[in-house]
Amino acid sequence: MAESNGAAESVSDLSGAGEMQTGRISFGFAKVKGPRKDQIEDFHVARMHEIDGQEIGLFAVMDGHAGPDVAEYLTDNLFDVITRHPNFLKDPKNAIIEAYHETDERILGMGNTNMKWRVGSTATTALLLDNGQHLIVANVGDSRAVLSRGGLAIDLSVDHEPQKPEERQMVESKGGTVSRSIASGVYRVDHRLAMSRAFGDYDLKNHLSVHPDIWDEQLTEDDEFFVIASDGVWHVMSSQEVVDYVRSTPGDAEDVAQAVVAAAVERNSKDDIACQEALRRGVFQQLDYGSMQLRVSTSDLRGYECRKPVRSLAVILGR
Repeated sequence: MAESNGAAESVSDLSGAGEMQTGRISFGFAKVKGPRKDQIEDFHVARMHEIDGQEIGLFAVMDGHAGPDVAEYLTDNLFDVITRHPNFLKDPKNAIIEAYHETDERILGMGNTNMKWRVGSTATTALLLDNGQHLIVANVGDSRAVLSRGGLAIDLSVDHEPQKPEERQMVESKGGTVSRSIASGVYRVDHRLAMSRAFGDYDLKNHLSVHPDIWDEQLTEDDEFFVIASDGVWHVMSSQEVVDYVRSTPGDAEDVAQAVVAAAVERNSKDDIACQEALRRGVFQQLDYGSMQLRVSTSDLRGYECRKPVRSLAVILGR
């Protein structure tokens, strides 16, 4: 499946489709940007990858800060580093952890000679293994992954906010500081970054971590779908609200994507929004999803005034 994160004026300019060879999961994506584009700092990955005859679902949201370069680099390279790890199939959890650290070292190395690589990014990655039965989520930063288990929202990741006791202890043990902005009320590392873990951030790296939290489980019959989203969603909607909203929204995947984006905008989100959902086969048959083909859509609602004006959402639905 071809992927693109470039500029576009219509859905057809940024669209694609693919499916698992078994037909268990099919997917596509479409992305629309409005006319007043500045920079995209949110990126997503949604594709299938085959290793030794096993198809693996690769899904991710990367939310850049101070610039798009690190987020875009992660989009293009992080899964390659993970899946090429010599022990990936035998020990995927540790392979993911080591790949996160290796990729960050590459980014910091580029930052030694080029200022554009001194920005940073979150990364929330989800890998579907064993024909969609085994889910591994890894997270660095404040993007979030959430699973719907019989309608109950289960957080699959931890928001790495510096005011949390474990995160504050980690930052301070590295010689950094955590303080609360009087103007915004946001806690920041060294008065600058509102998260304690991230890729890149060359100038702050000594006080940050790139070690991911990992959620690793076999999925059950009660597991309906999972959502990966950047903080533009979670700042204005709780995990349970997003799950409830997805479950109650009729229409195809694009309709659901646009509806969740609109809901976040209506709640006055001021940040980029990127989100993905993966739905297991046979779930939500009461809704009019037709053949239940997986479709990812990203939609910008650029008529709203905001600090970072890109509005995007990606939804994945499986049959």
